Amino acid sequence: MTLLSELKTMSLKEKNFERAMNILDNELGKERVRDSIFLHNKFKEFPQFFIGIFLGKDLVGVICGFPREDYLLISEIAVDSRFHGRGFGKRLVKTFEERAKIKYNKINVGAQDKVIDFYDSLGYKPFLLIQFKKEDHPLSEFKYLKIIKSSPGIIEAEVKNCNIKILEKLRKKYPKANFQYIFTKEL
Repeated sequence: MTLLSELKTMSLKEKNFERAMNILDNELGKERVRDSIFLHNKFKEFPQFFIGIFLGKDLVGVICGFPREDYLLISEIAVDSRFHGRGFGKRLVKTFEERAKIKYNKINVGAQDKVIDFYDSLGYKPFLLIQFKKEDHPLSEFKYLKIIKSSPGIIEAEVKNCNIKILEKLRKKYPKANFQYIFTKEL
């Protein structure tokens, strides 16, 4: 497909921020994790990790991130549905990775079930994050998992690959716990 306008990735400017949040709202809806106020504060602090993809002058996709303890987090990513399937999301992630390499060794991202294959295709490796209230589940309930890291109410477990059916079974067995694949990439 040939585009009639130039496609480019670049840092978001303040004037683009509201449009970026609208794309996140429209594309992620209830699955959106962080609100606009939180992200605007992170944007002011780490503007280099708020990147848009522009078709001509129109913002059509966005990726947002910020540093955590020992990694850089991809917080949210979305592309306007009119442009799905054209590689815009991959281009956003690649630009984000290039900027991350300057100062960070690792990127983490929590994936919605429907985009697991996306991060796998970009070379990200999964682990299973389990979050729960200590009073709902003793750590011993999860002893059958290969635990990488644990703290009260949080377990990171090794997985060889992602399997939605296993995730659904776990969610059914432990309805008070939250299960999500987290993807990580060493830079």
